Amino acid sequence: MFGKGKDKKAKPASAREATTNTIIQEVEQLAPGQQLIYKLPELYASGFAAFLIAELNPSYPDKGKKYIYSTDKTLDGRPAGQKKRAWESDKPREYANWVVDRGGQRFS
Repeated sequence: MFGKGKDKKAKPASAREATTNTIIQEVEQLAPGQQLIYKLPELYASGFAAFLIAELNPSYPDKGKKYIYSTDKTLDGRPAGQKKRAWESDKPREYANWVVDRGGQRFS
């Protein structure tokens, strides 16, 4: 009675949380020298950046945070190769939230 003995089902994660968790896993699986790149919608491409890039910090753990997050402009639909460091963090959730909040799509 009153809920005792009922199977408690886990609430399904929202699509936003599922996407965020997927991106977090992708960042955590980065190998040295690899980059994870997400393309932003045109709205952002004309402003600060068209791409958000995550990579491991080669100086970590001696210096800095584990991940480096950068932005890059676009050149013919591809990253222009002019990365600008946005921030460093030990938390991949920050990058994942940034991508999801701005509607980024995986760029391969």
